[in-house]
Amino acid sequence: MKRLFFYTISMLFFSGSALASTTLTVTHGPTPAPTILDVGEPGDSVGDVRIWRFRAKSSNNKAVMMDWLMTTTGYAKHTTELESRITLSVVSFDDKGKDTIQLQGVGLYPIAGSTLKMEATLQRAVIGGTGKYAGASGTVTSAHLTDGSWQHVFDLE
Repeated sequence: MKRLFFYTISMLFFSGSALASTTLTVTHGPTPAPTILDVGEPGDSVGDVRIWRFRAKSSNNKAVMMDWLMTTTGYAKHTTELESRITLSVVSFDDKGKDTIQLQGVGLYPIAGSTLKMEATLQRAVIGGTGKYAGASGTVTSAHLTDGSWQHVFDLE
């Protein structure tokens, strides 16, 4: 009986740790122009919100929907400076929004653009999920590639 108990506990321990770490990759072409809510002072300012919704694909060629909200939190006054923006995103891995990963983070962006400079990367936190990603945590590293496309690598724990 003891042997069966230890065998069961061992199987649970090792199977849990094998399933706990997952890497997912999502790619998409250039981002479309965002919808911009000019919330702060007129023109570019703290409080402005950029909104996107667009299609992407997973590394196994499954359709992915990406929803992004990006709020300016620190405005740069000179074109050579970068401004800070907090991002909240929901990445949906099915067409019903059941299997999602949420991410959040802050990044530095050029004033003239809505996204990171080409060849730049940014790491954000995975703050949760739904469906098969319920309780997800980890990080996502987003890279703006030289051809204008994007790669997002999710390292889930």
